[in-house]
Amino acid sequence: MLDVRRLKVLKAVVDTGSVAGAAAALNFSPSAVSQHVTALERETGCLLLERAGRGVRPTEAALLLCEHASRVLATVHEAEEALAALRSGQIGRLRLAAFPTAGSSLVPGALAAFQLVHPKVHLDLTVHEPEEAVIKLRAGAIDLAITVEPYGPGGAPDDGLLRWHLLADPFRVVLPRKHPLAGRRSVDLALLAGDRWINVSSSPDYCQQAVDDACVRAGFQPTYALEADEYPTVEGFVAAGLGVALVPQLALGTSVHMGVVARHVKGDQPVRQVWAATRLALSGQPAVQAMVECLRQAAAGFAAERA
Repeated sequence: MLDVRRLKVLKAVVDTGSVAGAAAALNFSPSAVSQHVTALERETGCLLLERAGRGVRPTEAALLLCEHASRVLATVHEAEEALAALRSGQIGRLRLAAFPTAGSSLVPGALAAFQLVHPKVHLDLTVHEPEEAVIKLRAGAIDLAITVEPYGPGGAPDDGLLRWHLLADPFRVVLPRKHPLAGRRSVDLALLAGDRWINVSSSPDYCQQAVDDACVRAGFQPTYALEADEYPTVEGFVAAGLGVALVPQLALGTSVHMGVVARHVKGDQPVRQVWAATRLALSGQPAVQAMVECLRQAAAGFAAERA
């Protein structure tokens, strides 16, 4: 296989008309240039340079190689520029997965902010529940996962993933508009001990556990009348007067079902913890770091708006 460096040296000799000229152009010694040309002649089995007075004259074989070398070197240069752009996070692809309520509220703003700065990075976003997103992350199917975890800042495990805490997502009490407590700004859960409750089958176990624990702290075990497969369905059930629920703020998004009200929990509020995670091997990539920063800013903005 032809050595690209030697092709570059030969082209410099042909372009400048001499070994000395090529040496000056490449910042090589004349002897190093001659050695490269001699090695290339051995590789090709062709005479490449003939003496012509004080200079050299390229043979037909040299001219043929230089013609191809121009295209080869241009392609190599393009590859080097593309690789530099990839290293700097200006091009490439970033694959993300987010749990459903983050995918519809927290993530879109982060993606938009990222694309303003990195318009040539192709983004792939899929929606997966937290456990599945982590499995795909470990398997290499995605690069960054936005998940819900059962621990807060300082509690992340040492399990081969690098995590960034984004926000604590508080649960809100969701009541029918005609509920006796709907007019209050905050609701004591103890006052809902006699109500029927609605839970969510698609949420992680620790999200449901946060709801159950909050009720236990209020002095009762919730009686679940219905189970919904997602939070918008929960709001529909509550609006129909089928029960009450605790729903994370992210799941409520920017609007609430017209038939319900969302109120703060009085006292000790249950929360779920939202994290971004990647593999350690990817943690230093500029595109990953930039996306994490966009997610952090989006999370901070979301928390400020909801405060």
